[in-house]
Amino acid sequence: MSVRILQLLAGCMLAGAVAGMLQAKAGTKKPSAEDGEFVIFYSAKEIGSEKFAIQATAESAASSSVLEFRNPAEPGQKVRMETKLEMDANYLPRSYVLKSDVNGVKGSITGNFAPNQVMLDFEGNGTSRRSGLLLPNRYTVLDSNIYHHFIFLVRLFDFDSKEKTQRFEVLVPQENDSGILKVSELRRAEMELRGKKREVRVLQAASDALQLQLWVDRDGVLQKISVPSKGLEVVRR
Repeated sequence: MSVRILQLLAGCMLAGAVAGMLQAKAGTKKPSAEDGEFVIFYSAKEIGSEKFAIQATAESAASSSVLEFRNPAEPGQKVRMETKLEMDANYLPRSYVLKSDVNGVKGSITGNFAPNQVMLDFEGNGTSRRSGLLLPNRYTVLDSNIYHHFIFLVRLFDFDSKEKTQRFEVLVPQENDSGILKVSELRRAEMELRGKKREVRVLQAASDALQLQLWVDRDGVLQKISVPSKGLEVVRR
């Protein structure tokens, strides 16, 4: 199955959920805490932002976020999403909650995880449904429009590996889909960080449906996500 991510379309906002698998070696330092904000640009115009917080210990990791943007595919549509994700130290999910508000229409996805399986509860438009999925041993969450989830992918990417391309199977809850994301180092580049030009490493992440770039500084911190084919840039403030 394909993995569709980073879609800024009305149809992806209240979609369902599934799971995948992830196997990788950690190649960058894992900070114990990280608070930040990404600013979202579409066709060079600012349309929203995502504020997030990540906590990590030797045994676990957790994140929360608030995302707000104006959907360019639907003029006047305002989208707000709140997430809470709890994981083990290797970013294997233990629980996940997404609450959405699209022009006052509220919805939610709740994921309860057990070894090799997850139970997902969907609420929205006055209806509810439950879906159970069998899972492999390792997987992680990479949800549509939740940009801080890419930080976990960067932390798991092994920059010292001799393998040109590393393969990650990921869970995309809102897309009701899972699949393989292939990640490789594309090039070195320069970008302005804190008022100075700094060298960054540009990773390419590709699925069957989309290619995107992850711009990572020398400390392993994700600074920018770009999807040139979609005119989308997500830049750390």
